[in-house]
Amino acid sequence: MKISVIIPTCEGREKEIRKLINYLLKMRKKIFEIIVVIDKSEETRKYLTNLRKKYKILKILFSKERRGRCKAKNEGAKNAKGDILLFLDDDIRTLSKNYFDVLKKDFNNLMIGAVSGREIKERKAQKLKKLISSRIGIITSLGEVISNFDTNIEKPKIVKALPGCNFAVRKDVFEKVGGFDENYDIGTAYREETDLQVRISKLGYKLLFDPRISVIHGEKESPEGIKKWFKWYYILNTYFFLKNFNPSPLKFFLFIYKEFLGCLIRTIIYKTPYSILYFPNITNGIIYFKKKTTTLNEEF
Repeated sequence: MKISVIIPTCEGREKEIRKLINYLLKMRKKIFEIIVVIDKSEETRKYLTNLRKKYKILKILFSKERRGRCKAKNEGAKNAKGDILLFLDDDIRTLSKNYFDVLKKDFNNLMIGAVSGREIKERKAQKLKKLISSRIGIITSLGEVISNFDTNIEKPKIVKALPGCNFAVRKDVFEKVGGFDENYDIGTAYREETDLQVRISKLGYKLLFDPRISVIHGEKESPEGIKKWFKWYYILNTYFFLKNFNPSPLKFFLFIYKEFLGCLIRTIIYKTPYSILYFPNITNGIIYFKKKTTTLNEEF
């Protein structure tokens, strides 16, 4: 079983990708290839091109334009030669020592379509406290994703959603579902991994959350980052819900009501007005969904 590691990165992420690549090279005996998909960063391209002279395991896909996360990951998958595609965020700090050995064992079960390990946030302060630790990777009928991917449970568990920062999928399954939906390539590309996971589940494959393996995620939380997240959350989450749940008018009303309650809670927790400020973007999410589905229908 061959594992292709795929990492999308872009301009402004030079420090993060260097640290991750140098860490992965120490584990290279467990990896078939490392594919880095670079958008715009000449600095990263030059650094990795030089590094590749010593480590042939590295493969570089460079674009002078900003393609977006989904297009970048799809390009990486298209060029991958492994049986398993492991997508890593470029700000992953470390992987558990047993990561690749356990991952291969998990995929020995042919009904397992995708696997992720525990996501340990590097920042210690958590905004939201977990009320029920056993509720992991759940997607409710109103499109709410309950993650709890940093929960310290012991046994692997079949779930409905997985963390995207360390997400492994069979290549043939990835191709069957058509890869990542590139319509998410606006703003933060929020929910693109969950969307893919829903489609994998619809094919009958299982999603496995395995806490025996883990990554430390160095995701930063800045005021500007929080603002950007809220700006795009309501658009992309609405697109995700309409696309995957085909809701009745009543169900969509309940979705909006649920989002409004979440908006109020987030305003209190984050102590910023952004959640309320960008809540009307749900309307833009509806428009975006209709635009994309209309375009799709016209193509056929």
